[in-house]
Amino acid sequence: DLDAIDALQDKDAIAGYIRSTAAKGENVLFGFGPEADFKNSSMNMAYAMQGGLGLPDTTYYTDAGKADKLKAYQAHVAKVLELSGVAAADAARQAEDVVKFETRLAKASKSSVELSRNVSLYYNPVSVADADKLTPNFSWSAFFNAQGITAPETFSLAIPAFHQEVSKMLGDTDPAAWRAYLR
Repeated sequence: DLDAIDALQDKDAIAGYIRSTAAKGENVLFGFGPEADFKNSSMNMAYAMQGGLGLPDTTYYTDAGKADKLKAYQAHVAKVLELSGVAAADAARQAEDVVKFETRLAKASKSSVELSRNVSLYYNPVSVADADKLTPNFSWSAFFNAQGITAPETFSLAIPAFHQEVSKMLGDTDPAAWRAYLR
């Protein structure tokens, strides 16, 4: 797995890796699976959810009162990177990149409080073509193909701003930061 991550050199390779790991049930970036259709409980619908955070909630990245926890988490990430074979000095720098990466995801995510107070945030049915337009750097058509399933007529792209941010990050974030995050 670490060799596969080390080989990721551009956004297309990273997107392909996300699709292939999701097909194995190992997607750390976002949740994906079936749930009841909110408007028709006799049917299930595929839901693509926000995810990708190592800390329990978005507030750990954004609340000044939790800065000590974020700092401790960064130290933990550095240690995990070291254990994966990264030199200590590089691990510290990469851990900083990972925390910045996750903070960006957190700012595009909804908190657990927001989600529990408004479950309709999960429900955003879109066609695969419309989802592809919303996330030009991440093809949902290719995602469904990689899962070995026929693309549905619609699926719920829950928290669209999150998925749009992931697409932006595929286009503007250094592949080295992606590799550190995925490690």
